[in-house]
Order: sequence, then structure tokens, then C-alpha cells
Amino acid sequence: MNSKGAATSATPTEVGDAGTAKASKTVATIVLAALAVFYLVNALLLPNAETDDGVGPKMFPLVVGIVLLCTTLLGIVSMLRGKADVRPVTGSELLHVLWCIVLFALFTASIFLIGFAEAAAIFSVLTTMTVFGVRLSLRKAVWVLFLGLIIGMILFLIFDVWLNVLLPVGWLEYLVFGGLGL
Repeated sequence: MNSKGAATSATPTEVGDAGTAKASKTVATIVLAALAVFYLVNALLLPNAETDDGVGPKMFPLVVGIVLLCTTLLGIVSMLRGKADVRPVTGSELLHVLWCIVLFALFTASIFLIGFAEAAAIFSVLTTMTVFGVRLSLRKAVWVLFLGLIIGMILFLIFDVWLNVLLPVGWLEYLVFGGLGL
């Protein structure tokens, strides 16, 4: 309806955009639901080797799978109510996603070559520069590298030393934790 109360018809572009938005929501929901079910089923197939604390290697993947399934269900409810706001993905956003995929693949490959903390530090600098688009001076890049090393070492300490979840050891982890016999 226009401002005078007369009925107006939607243009073909508006109808096409609405159909594209609904199709996009439907495809995204199906993909997320499939991923959630796949992740949850694989988490349930993990061995149940609980420790004295009652937490085993199955716990974290189960929690992630349940959260993923719940958020997917909330997305379905939002879509059915018509309250989901969908906008097309821009080229720069798609480029950021592709950068994340490439950097994560490089991180995964390099973690076994140079160690967890070292790979995490390099990954943090590259992510800051490429994905977030921050132009780093040499001083700031060294600072981000240092922070990445500290965070990587803390994560290594938590998982490898305290929780006995083995992570790839690099020269820094060996010097800090290997010499202590932890």
C-alpha cells in the first residue's frame, strides 16, 4: 500500500530479492543443521575415557555439538517467524572468509613443523594484518607476535601440561616446559 491507501504491486526485483533471501536462509539452515548433526554424532563416537574429574576427551566436542545444534534451532525458529535479517555477502566479506580458510590451513600445516606456540604467534600476526586489515608497523607486529607467543604458551601449558592433551612441541615449548620435566 502506498501513502494514500492504494494497493501497490511489488516490482519483480523486490520479489526476486525476497525469494533469494528465503532460499539463502533455507540453504544456510540446512547446511548448519547438517554440520551440527555430523559434529554431534562424531562427538558421541569418541571413546569415553573419563578422568577422575569426570571430564574426558568427549566432553568438549559434545558441548560444542549441542551449542551448534541449539543455535541452528534458534535460527530455524527465527526464520519461521520471519525475523531473520538476511543481506547479500559482499566481495570483501567473502575475501575475508577465504583468507581465514587459507590462514587456518597454513596454521594447521605449520603446527607440526614449528610447534603450537610458534604457529599460533605467526597465525595471530597474519590474521591481524590480512583478515582485520590492520596495517602494522614493525614495532606493533613484534608486539602482536609476542602476545601470540604468550597466548600460545599459556594454551600449551593448559592443554599439554595440565590436561595431557598432547600438542606439537616447538623449540620454545621444549626450552620452557621440556627442561622442567613437566
